[in-house]
Amino acid sequence: MKELYKNILDSVETDRTRNIDKHKNSRVLIIDGLNTFIRCWSSIPTMNDDGDHVGGVTGALKSIGYAIRQTQPTRVVVVFDGKGGSQRRKKTFSGYKAQRDKNKLRVNRAYADLMNDEDERESMKRQFVWLNEMLYGLPLTTMIYDGVEADDIMAYITTNILKEDEQAVIMSTDKDFLQLVNDTTIVWSPTKKKMYNTKLVKEEYGIESKNLLLYRVLDGDKSDNIPGVYGCGIKTLVKRFPEITEEKKLSVDDLFQLCEEKIEETKGKIKIYKDIVKSKRQILLNEDLMQLDDVDISGQIKMKTLDRFNEPIHPLNKMDFMKILLKYKVIGNFGDINDWLKTTFGNLITD
Repeated sequence: MKELYKNILDSVETDRTRNIDKHKNSRVLIIDGLNTFIRCWSSIPTMNDDGDHVGGVTGALKSIGYAIRQTQPTRVVVVFDGKGGSQRRKKTFSGYKAQRDKNKLRVNRAYADLMNDEDERESMKRQFVWLNEMLYGLPLTTMIYDGVEADDIMAYITTNILKEDEQAVIMSTDKDFLQLVNDTTIVWSPTKKKMYNTKLVKEEYGIESKNLLLYRVLDGDKSDNIPGVYGCGIKTLVKRFPEITEEKKLSVDDLFQLCEEKIEETKGKIKIYKDIVKSKRQILLNEDLMQLDDVDISGQIKMKTLDRFNEPIHPLNKMDFMKILLKYKVIGNFGDINDWLKTTFGNLITD
């Protein structure tokens, strides 16, 4: 617990040193909505008063609430994957996330014998609808656009909408977001309970956050069905490419140049350099699929995102929100609901 608080204090130190005057966008918590919901739906066995599984909806709300209390944002944006996911990535690589239909996520094992596949689909759909209704009753901004993944919208807000003196706190278990970590962007991992600033990224991975993308494109991503280059684990990369640990950002082109030089120096005796060069096409494809610094979304989606971000945030209507909880018989899952609402949403700025 002491390490958690130290990590959090380190991440907010720039607020104190810069003496930022707080306004709505001073510190924006940007939440990967579907990532949060699915994680809770599959792991939390909570029931409502009718005995129905509600772990997805109550778990997601509590996870969001915990993140707000830990990261102390001035506002919150929750972004969901749009219908169909990223159509661009699927056109670029037909195998993108193809294995997810085969490796279907299951509900918590407490319900495994009580639900068939259809029951699980209905449970997930029902709770997702409830969650969105509840989020609409809170002083948050929600976004979802068909054919676009949450990753791209979250990254676009971080890199293009927020100003230089405004901070982004990204909440997700997706390691791809670590490539965005810098002096004004941190990543909150709800499972590890860690706040990844540049210092923690370097401590945990041994490389600078600006070079995380390079590591990711070489390592691949099994969860998204993106193949990497065999043998390119983080320890091997640090050993064979010490340049990746330095301040300078290395591009994929820099990597290929280094490999060519090292092949000549070692007379081709070290296999990894040749493997990387042989995998150039896959590496370039991976970079296109995984990079978040300059997202490839349409101008129309960018404009919709900006307009939605700039819309007024409605203040908390406690009574209306509690009516929603009562309707779905989950209010008892939040203990003292008045205290939970006050300590969670009381300090957000809606003006």
